[in-house]
Amino acid sequence: MILAVLFVFLSSLSINPGPTDYYVCPSGSDKANGTAAKPWKTLEYAFDKIQNVEGDVRLIVMDGEYYPSKALVLSGIKGRNISIEAAPGAKPLIRGDRVIKRFKPLKNKRILKVSLTGLGIKDLGSACEKATLTDLYWRGERQRIASYPDEGFLISGEAKGSTEVDDITKKEGIFTYKEDIIDSWADEKDAWIYAYFRWDWRDDYGKVASIDPRTKTITLEEPWHNYGYKDGFKFRVVNILHGLDSPGEYYIDRENGMLYWYPPQGYVPGDEVALSVMGSEFMMEVADCENVKVEGLTFVGGRRSAVGVSGSKGVSICGVKAFRFGSDALHVDSSYDVKIEKCHFGTLGHSGIRLTGGDRKTLSPSGYVVDNTIVENISLFRHTYEPSVFFDGCGLVVSHCEFSKCPSSAMRLDGSEVLVEYNYFHDLVQESDDQGGIDVFYDYSFRGLVIRYNFWENIKGGSLHGAAGVRFYDMISGQLVYGNIFNNVGAINFGCVQIHGGKDNVVDNNVFYNCNIGVSFSPWEQWLWDQALTRPAVVKKLYEDVDINGDLYQSRYPDLAKDIHANVNRNVVINNLMIGCGRMFLNDRGQNYMKNNHGISIGENPVMESLEYYLDPKVLKSFGLSPIPFREIGMEGRKPLDL
Repeated sequence: MILAVLFVFLSSLSINPGPTDYYVCPSGSDKANGTAAKPWKTLEYAFDKIQNVEGDVRLIVMDGEYYPSKALVLSGIKGRNISIEAAPGAKPLIRGDRVIKRFKPLKNKRILKVSLTGLGIKDLGSACEKATLTDLYWRGERQRIASYPDEGFLISGEAKGSTEVDDITKKEGIFTYKEDIIDSWADEKDAWIYAYFRWDWRDDYGKVASIDPRTKTITLEEPWHNYGYKDGFKFRVVNILHGLDSPGEYYIDRENGMLYWYPPQGYVPGDEVALSVMGSEFMMEVADCENVKVEGLTFVGGRRSAVGVSGSKGVSICGVKAFRFGSDALHVDSSYDVKIEKCHFGTLGHSGIRLTGGDRKTLSPSGYVVDNTIVENISLFRHTYEPSVFFDGCGLVVSHCEFSKCPSSAMRLDGSEVLVEYNYFHDLVQESDDQGGIDVFYDYSFRGLVIRYNFWENIKGGSLHGAAGVRFYDMISGQLVYGNIFNNVGAINFGCVQIHGGKDNVVDNNVFYNCNIGVSFSPWEQWLWDQALTRPAVVKKLYEDVDINGDLYQSRYPDLAKDIHANVNRNVVINNLMIGCGRMFLNDRGQNYMKNNHGISIGENPVMESLEYYLDPKVLKSFGLSPIPFREIGMEGRKPLDL
């Protein structure tokens, strides 16, 4: 019997010998055999080789810098395991930028110049188009395209288009300006306008077709801003050589292939200055694969995105870093069972992580997980609707992450069955208006969103309406906000939780500390709700994209079995504690169900007025609240509430 068991064990070893290891190192050779003693040199060659190797493969990336000339692609690999990982203790850097080592000073010695074409950089990209952004970095910090003004905005004059969009908006991008300094920029070859042309929640760029000093009129090229142009919008003139007058600004003369840069204070010749040059959609792509692991790699300096995963199953992105990209860090599309953990993404021109997957019609989950990951300092080029995490689909868990430093939202959730828990959200909605740290928008069929045990701090933006921690906008209904902690959140007319025209949402067992408003509402009139339900776009969302009257949705979400026209604006707000807030509620018309909500003023007893005091389980219990596991909130080793 023992011999038989031993034979089976030895047989299993011969069937499953383990992965074959290959190595790549910047000092290696692509003519080598890829062993530890004779590693390959380039990642392009290594990826091409392991694509067709039989059996499980582990590509070990050794320390050093790699400059791939094309996207690194794994495609159609199934039935075996592939691992791309950093060697133990190594920190390999995969670069899509070009380090510039030698500048020449102009006559005034403040501004430096270099010939990019002389360095062999032929594709100079564009100043203000997402797919071809070319960014400059000094010591890893993104430099600013030369503009006027350097900070803040100018206010436009009259919108001069001939076609009315509404009472105050014109279709054509033609407007007057007031500043005489703009007169001298009529000969600028590649000027752009960055502005909030219509609303303070949607920014855009428009290329200048002409500047007429005689009439003080700027005309933009098509395509024009989709919301049109109003009188008195906020704008900035961008990518102008005449605006190169402040430390940290640069300008690329694309006609002559020259880069001009005004170094920041502290610059020393020899500092790393790098220009993004790699223009492929992704630096690394996993397409139509199974069982792929990417671990410990750092990507920097591409014009678009770092990593893309599409049509794949069982993918792990672990300990990956991505910084200094014109677009995003990571895209996951039409895949299943993808885990993103212990990653760090930042200094990004647009969003952080973009995820689509799962099937909302059948409520089949994507199996996506984002865990213990930092996304910070994003939306540097486009300032609205470029969140840290964008999700479209069914089935997502986001836990123990940290999201910060963004002019707009940290999350945009377009879907169902989403769990957001134990995360730290802070310093968000720093510029745009009418936004939330989490934004959910205009689809009554979105269901199963649970936002629990998160810490929200310093979300205070907005110019007209305000900023919220959680914003349910236009018909979002049936969601749960439970056990969260809000500190210094909300502005103008928005509370920590803002509900706009939704019903059956539950706000339960939360602590609001030193905030603007606890929960704010923007109620819809009955006629508006009824009218919205007849709109073709809404009908499609409810009965074609999914079927909220079908057995699946009716059984999974009991609220959908109720009369869809009844109890408009009726939400449940119970068992919440509001300490030192300006107001407990705003615009509650008596339609909501309210019970056991406590408002407490502060200013007399510092010991008994701290957030720590009110998070004590005994104190929470005295107000009828359940304990909140606040010490579990945040990432491993980065707990914001270790009080």
